[in-house]
Amino acid sequence: MKKLFLALFIFIGFALPSSAQLFTAPKWDYNWDIKAHEKGQIHFSYGFGFPRLDNKLFDYQKDSIDYKVAGIGPFFFKTELGLTRKLSLALSTSYILYKSEWKRQRPDPKYGYDLPFTYGTKLHDIAANVRLNYHLFVNKEWDVYIGGGVGYNHFINKDFTTYSADDTLFKSQFKLPYPVSYEMSFGVRYFFLTRTAIYLEVGMGKALVQGGFVFKFRHRKRG
Repeated sequence: MKKLFLALFIFIGFALPSSAQLFTAPKWDYNWDIKAHEKGQIHFSYGFGFPRLDNKLFDYQKDSIDYKVAGIGPFFFKTELGLTRKLSLALSTSYILYKSEWKRQRPDPKYGYDLPFTYGTKLHDIAANVRLNYHLFVNKEWDVYIGGGVGYNHFINKDFTTYSADDTLFKSQFKLPYPVSYEMSFGVRYFFLTRTAIYLEVGMGKALVQGGFVFKFRHRKRG
């Protein structure tokens, strides 16, 4: 009986390493390049910008009664692919919602004398640019880069008023700009985790300054 237990013990001792190697999940011991930027990496980022630069689109009504412009955004979304260790190609999109309002004295149909009625315009500003980034300095945590791109700007505007819906005198005089979008910026990313970073960019575009978060979805296997 003791010999049987000894033989069984020896058999298990030899079998464990091979079975463990067979059934253990693959190890994450590949030679992943953990730099902040590298060829083959895919980054997704989202951020918020300040200040909005398109308020002057509504200047035609700036002398009207109680004139004001409010907006939400710009919000930025980018998807980036590392082409080389220095260059990356990105699709950069942005969204802004504007709302301008002013008052106009109009004869009230019910009472017959002038009352202030609200007039306004809502504008959805959607832009998409193809962008190239050149990475000046890269290590494990920091990525310093410059970039620029051009693309298409789509505007959706709608007028509204609290006066008669068929008011033929209502004309917001809002002029849509050319449907061309562009951006040029200097940026910095700091990866406080291997695949998560914060970023800050300054330059020309929908805002002077923008910042947000960056996420890596894939590393390039080396070796």
